[in-house]
Amino acid sequence: MSRMRIRPATGPVCRRAWRLGATLAAALALVACQSGPSLHAASTGAAAIGAAPVLRQDAFQGIYEVAVAPATGTVFVAATPSFDAASPGYVHRLDARTLQPLQTVQLPRRAFALGLNSVTNTLYVGNTLDGSLTVVDAASGAVRGQIQLGVAEKKADGKESMPHTRKVIVDEKHNRVFVTSPGQPGVVWIVDGAKGQLTHTIRSEGIWTAGAVYDAAANRLYVSQGGVHEILAIDPDAGQVVGRFSTGDSKGNTAQDSRHFFLNLALDAQGQRLFNTDSNTGQLYVWDIASGKLLKTVALGTGALDVAYNPQRNEIYATNRGVSREKPEGTGALTVIDGASYAVKRSIDLPVHPNSLAVTPDGDTLYVSVKAPREKHPAFRKDGRESLVRIDLR
Repeated sequence: MSRMRIRPATGPVCRRAWRLGATLAAALALVACQSGPSLHAASTGAAAIGAAPVLRQDAFQGIYEVAVAPATGTVFVAATPSFDAASPGYVHRLDARTLQPLQTVQLPRRAFALGLNSVTNTLYVGNTLDGSLTVVDAASGAVRGQIQLGVAEKKADGKESMPHTRKVIVDEKHNRVFVTSPGQPGVVWIVDGAKGQLTHTIRSEGIWTAGAVYDAAANRLYVSQGGVHEILAIDPDAGQVVGRFSTGDSKGNTAQDSRHFFLNLALDAQGQRLFNTDSNTGQLYVWDIASGKLLKTVALGTGALDVAYNPQRNEIYATNRGVSREKPEGTGALTVIDGASYAVKRSIDLPVHPNSLAVTPDGDTLYVSVKAPREKHPAFRKDGRESLVRIDLR
């Protein structure tokens, strides 16, 4: 039985246990576009599922990003059980309320990032290691095709290296897809969703271009990275950088000179603020878009990773892994931050490594993917499963 602990900002630690769901049958998981086997959803005993504050489904191997489809009452989860180049990726469709599996889609390439266009009912899956997108019909699960973005390059040792894709952001109004590539230098690709074609390739003067958010009202794409200017503002129509934010801490655009790695971004569109996680310092940074000035930093902990903003509750959510190469045995957390005062409202321990976040448009529900520990971690189990956690914010 696993334990999930909710820590208030002050006061005692509260503990409550939830029963784990059954594991996904391996044979059925390998069948493309089939309904998943029945699982026992995590339960709080006699309480109705809808009333449960936290629900956890342990049914995955290699879980990564989550995408919410509120119109159909479902969520999508990307999974890559193996890093072997010949291995497929998977997209799992789950009931948004119960986390019961509804469908498992096998993809020709490994799946990591997700971006959903609810207007065209198209799911874009980032194939990080293959430098491409897989296009999936979000209604049927049918694979429509692939869009190759990266081009393999030969390194000094003669081996080929493929630029990676990372974040996948969808502009529904203009039917565009924005994809970041954390190389040296970093790259941003802009894709025409209707034609399935690359329209712009933007090479950054910085490195490790990773996070991204799109402000639909302002028609501005913001990306986060390392180097002198940690955040770039991009005009997606022109495919050009039109603004730069900097902490002033880095002396150059090399790995040696970069003091920060701004990994993920979130946007407060109404308040015109950006929130980013810095994996180097373990902090959350808050920026004013109009002035480009840093407003606040908030300590998160080792391995700061994802961030999401909830405008309905004016809350910021951030995950940190709790581990580093030097200290691989830690436990991560989900931190809930007040969007007005920037005070930490509470911290939720999620064993072991919280990963990606997704908030429903109504602001009532938060989804968190949780990675299993690696071999050096005390909680490592050879056949351990990974989790999707549903948190009722009401």
